[in-house]
Order: sequence, then structure tokens, then C-alpha cells
Amino acid sequence: MSGEILLELQFFVRAFLWGMFLALVYDLIRIFRRLVSHGTAALAVEDILYWLACGVLIFRMLYQENSGAIRGFAIAAVVLGMLLCLQLEKLLKKVRKKLHNSVKRGIMSSKSTQGGKKS
Repeated sequence: MSGEILLELQFFVRAFLWGMFLALVYDLIRIFRRLVSHGTAALAVEDILYWLACGVLIFRMLYQENSGAIRGFAIAAVVLGMLLCLQLEKLLKKVRKKLHNSVKRGIMSSKSTQGGKKS
């Protein structure tokens, strides 16, 4: 029985990691969209292709790992992986912004203290 639970846990972790991977791929798509201007049709095509690829990859995972049976906990693991990745991205963005502001304040304060001194 414990071997079966271990297999289910491993399956859950792999599904969770697939969710994180899919969220990271979408982040790359968003970065690409910022670098290259897109029209509405191009955005729609990219989104459709992304979600089709997600569907194929998730189906492939379910087929290989679980004989094609759709398991609610596997879908939940993928969604949780995606959500965790998005939350980590938000957290990293806040940390990066605070760090940027701290460095900026440090530079500005050092310029103001040095600005009054003339050599």
C-alpha cells in the first residue's frame, strides 16, 4: 500500500512541476510580446497555440503516467504549480522593485552628500 501512495505522490509532484513549467513558458511568451509589437490577431494565435500545446503536453503526461485516465488531483497539481509560479513571480517583482528603490535612494543620497563638496 505504501508503494502505491509513493507512486501517486511522485505523479502529483511531476504534474505540479509540469504546471510550473507551463507557467514559465507563458512568462517567456509575455517577455517576447514586450520585445516585439503584436496585433490582436497575433496575440490570439499565440494564445491558441500555447493552450493547444498545454493540452497536448498534459494529455501526454496523463497518458504516459496514468494510462490516459484523467485524475482530478493531477489537474489540480498542474493548476497549483502554475499558481505557485505566478505567485513567486509577483513576490520576485516586489523584491526587485524594493531593491531597485533602495539602490536608487542610496545613489541619490550619496550624490546629495557629495554634491556640496568641491575639490
